[in-house]
Amino acid sequence: MDMQTNEYALQNRWESAQRRLRGIEATYDPVTRRRLTELGVGPGWTCLEVGAGAGSVARWLAGQVGRDGSVVAADLDISRLGDMPKNVEVRKLDVRIDHLPAGEFHLIHARLLLNHLAEREQVLDKLVAALHPGGWLLLEEGDAFTPFVPADRDEEPDHARAMRAWCDALAATGANVYLGRELPRLMQARGIGNIDVECQVPIREGGTLETEWLGLTYDQLNEGADGELLDAETYTRWKEAIGRRGRWFATLPLVAASGRRER
Repeated sequence: MDMQTNEYALQNRWESAQRRLRGIEATYDPVTRRRLTELGVGPGWTCLEVGAGAGSVARWLAGQVGRDGSVVAADLDISRLGDMPKNVEVRKLDVRIDHLPAGEFHLIHARLLLNHLAEREQVLDKLVAALHPGGWLLLEEGDAFTPFVPADRDEEPDHARAMRAWCDALAATGANVYLGRELPRLMQARGIGNIDVECQVPIREGGTLETEWLGLTYDQLNEGADGELLDAETYTRWKEAIGRRGRWFATLPLVAASGRRER
């Protein structure tokens, strides 16, 4: 496998990226919205959505903050961020090097972003500094600590091998596939208090968008690895299994850590 270290392997310019992003949204958005609601996001808030992807969370936030609030939907690739509400500013942003205003936002949210960045700790410094004192930070990152075991154990070896190869390929690009468990420590060290942590392991039926994105992510990573992640026989069995109704599969565990800037 010849994948360049620290190169983002899941570019939005990929031909099936929109479908993959929609699968991620379908899998994780309901719980993300619930977490944001629990933080109290409401009319008049200023919000920053970093790594906005296809924009579903930014659009939802726009409805919560209303006319008196605002949302910045920021991404390095803004090609998927068209047709936004009037109170959403789409901003092309490389969060590693571009400026963020200090003390600006009541809420900052990022999902499946920091794990891809070699500069993740410096970026986290910038996000905390961009929070208004008392503002909320919600970070959601994957963590590969859970075996990806489907309900039908006949597929366990194939699913576990495919998802392990999936995570290994991400790690080969410089991603931290165990970042989720580190979030509370990293946030606390930067003056974030009232920290709350939970882990979601969605279990979804085969043949749905929520499992299709797993296969699409594998395919995109496999292209970058010159087709060396799995043997062809295992890959074919696994893709057939996750495309079959009546089979249920664990997807990527997502650790969410939220807290409030205290200083």
